Amino acid sequence: MSFAMWIGLAAVVFAGVLQGLFAVPMKYARRWNYEHIWLIYSLAGMVVLPWMLTIATVPHLGEVYALTPMPVLVRIASFGLCWGIGSALAGLGMNLLGIGLGMAIILGLSASLGSLIPLLILSPQQLHTPQGRTYLVGTVIMLAGIAVCARAGMLRDAARNRGESAPHRSFFAGFMVCCLSGLFSSALNFSYAFGGDVLNRARALGASQLWSTGVVTALAVSGGFISNLAYCGYLLRKNGTLGKFTGDGAATGWVCGALMGLFWFGGQSLYAIGITWMGELGVVIGWPLLMGMIIVTSNAAGVMTGEWNGVSALTKRFLAFGMLIILTALGVLAMAQRST
Repeated sequence: MSFAMWIGLAAVVFAGVLQGLFAVPMKYARRWNYEHIWLIYSLAGMVVLPWMLTIATVPHLGEVYALTPMPVLVRIASFGLCWGIGSALAGLGMNLLGIGLGMAIILGLSASLGSLIPLLILSPQQLHTPQGRTYLVGTVIMLAGIAVCARAGMLRDAARNRGESAPHRSFFAGFMVCCLSGLFSSALNFSYAFGGDVLNRARALGASQLWSTGVVTALAVSGGFISNLAYCGYLLRKNGTLGKFTGDGAATGWVCGALMGLFWFGGQSLYAIGITWMGELGVVIGWPLLMGMIIVTSNAAGVMTGEWNGVSALTKRFLAFGMLIILTALGVLAMAQRST
């Protein structure tokens, strides 16, 4: 294996670790509510860092957007807006279910639907080909893995709250929030699927293959920021907690929020670098490796921060088996992607 391939693999692995850890700082902003930490994360990861990188790496950026038909730009931003709804729901879901379990459900649904839905919209005839059937099989396996993980979560909460009915409702609410998040989060992939026009213009005006995707990413995730800003703003007004941004513990909250944005967007950027170094095998190997590392890392972080303390061996086996099924589904979806 070439040196470039090793560099690419290392970049993708590190990208997965960063994204798997991105929600961990939330646990340490103890004086802040969800809306405070999530708003700072959104500002850093969806606006400041993406535009800084895109402005620095894409020449003639203003001209790229000016020459692109407005409906294309609106479509990219609209899909980003939908993804932003999924992002806001992700924060709520991980608060309710924990980082590891929440991330597995969200990523599992997002990965399978993000591959399958563009195929159904752009090339529905492909559904009856070996590639289409492989996507369907991968999606079914993914749903099975999510169901097993959900069972592990129910066993965990039942063991911790025997005799109480509210925790069961809380788990069900968290599970539904994570499922909705996975559904909406898949929309980010649609921004790339339908953003070919602006990508081609960026490359025609001198952008490299590596950095040209920034013209879609920056616009899409900025659309996502609008969703997060609206929801966090609503909570800030409802709860009357705007003053916490400058109150006790605010410095820790700002740092934790900025770290979340850095981890998330840093992982996105490293993944792009990694698959470029890996060449033709980048998308085939890189994508399932990234998803797998995020799931493994987030669950390791969840275990280390006490999310699964005090559970039975049976519950742990359910969790491990569910994760194994999800990782298998990612491999099946990667096989389908390879046949494109």
